[in-house]
Amino acid sequence: HRACETKSLETEIEMIYIEQKGGACLKLILQHKEELNEVELEIRYPEMTKRISKLVQCIKQYDLEIEGYQDDKMYQIPLDQVYYIAVVDRKTFVYLDQTVYESRKTIQAIETMLEETTIIRIGKSVLLNISMIKSAKPYPNHRIMVELVNGEQLLVSRKYIDSLKERIRSEYGK
Repeated sequence: HRACETKSLETEIEMIYIEQKGGACLKLILQHKEELNEVELEIRYPEMTKRISKLVQCIKQYDLEIEGYQDDKMYQIPLDQVYYIAVVDRKTFVYLDQTVYESRKTIQAIETMLEETTIIRIGKSVLLNISMIKSAKPYPNHRIMVELVNGEQLLVSRKYIDSLKERIRSEYGK
């Protein structure tokens, strides 16, 4: 997607047009209002589509956090910063771009908690945030190697390939 046109009507309002497939445009209006106490989002559409539903899901997911621990300190980790979650030596870890936190929850509990998000199981002990996938390629024994946006690589077990493909198609229309 690329911007069709960007207009700054005045210092308080910015309108951005994003070209969609088929030539249609999505209009994004950013408006600074000092009198507001909270951020407001309003989505207007001619008909509900998968892409609009995905956008709503991403907005809802934006506020989700996972509890993680480092040096006996507890942190609230925004879900949109999580790359993947893995079990190593019977301990659950939450991996971000450059940081790793330990979780006190089981991977099954985290998977259940994040069921309606971009987190998906790709192995017996690994959950992946599919929004962090940069690329994917076939790997021996009917598996897939995914490269994340930070350069890390994870192996998708063949048992989870179909659900990963289906999730990517439903989430991103690919």
